[in-house]
Amino acid sequence: MKKLTKIFALLIFSCSSTFAQIGPNDLRVTYIANEGFLIETKEHKVLIDALFSDGYGLFSYPTKDVIDQIMNATPPFDNIAFCLLTHYHKDHSDSKLIKDYLQKYPEVKLITTRPSLVFIDGEQFGFIKLKKQFCEITPKINNSITQKVDGIQIKALGLKHLSFYQESVDLEEYMFNVGFYIDLDGFKIFHTGDIKIENLKDYIDKKGQWTDPVDVAFIYYEMLNDGKSDLDYIRKTLNPKQIVIMHLPPSLYKEWSVKIDQLKQSFPNITLFNNSLEDKIINLIDK
Repeated sequence: MKKLTKIFALLIFSCSSTFAQIGPNDLRVTYIANEGFLIETKEHKVLIDALFSDGYGLFSYPTKDVIDQIMNATPPFDNIAFCLLTHYHKDHSDSKLIKDYLQKYPEVKLITTRPSLVFIDGEQFGFIKLKKQFCEITPKINNSITQKVDGIQIKALGLKHLSFYQESVDLEEYMFNVGFYIDLDGFKIFHTGDIKIENLKDYIDKKGQWTDPVDVAFIYYEMLNDGKSDLDYIRKTLNPKQIVIMHLPPSLYKEWSVKIDQLKQSFPNITLFNNSLEDKIINLIDK
């Protein structure tokens, strides 16, 4: 009986977290997997790097149940305004899921780069027929392009994908990554995609001082490889109110949980999600 009571209590907590109403000054972040998130205000819901089903055997990916919820627009995945895609690696993007989703929801726009659109079109014949739903933003490396999509201002930043070397060859040289800076109903959100701290520094060196306010910075976990020195650079450069750690392999979770607890001593507002559909509500007044 005690066991059943405990299970019931956990179910109430889970449901109240996922389906609770959010206020006009709230931002809700729901973790999907890897770098995939649902970002929600009172007015809009957006998905970023959320439609994928492969983790390359290293990274987390959505379960079939979570994918079904997204594809069937089950709350909280109803009324999505648009989907953003940083790049087309399979731990961020499943071309069939993206095509099927856009076909099912013709009011939803896909915001991504030309290389990602070309890749998806190459894998999914006829994808180009959905081009009315495409919003292509392709900045050059270490440059940016700002565009309004249905009244929401989005900046795509050409941030080079992190490098992975074999025999002195950067295997990621041709992978085109963008970060997104979004003004979502007053919340200023920055999602890096797959970069290391050096890639951000290259962008800052080319563009000059970062001037955009950042409420929530979603950053690739290796941007904090050097611990406090990297955190200090991010705080000095971006000055985020909140930081969300992304792309952490499950095999490193225990090690990085300790590391992040240490970093929280100097910057408490760091979030590391562990389980799919975990969420966090950030209040605009208190942030």
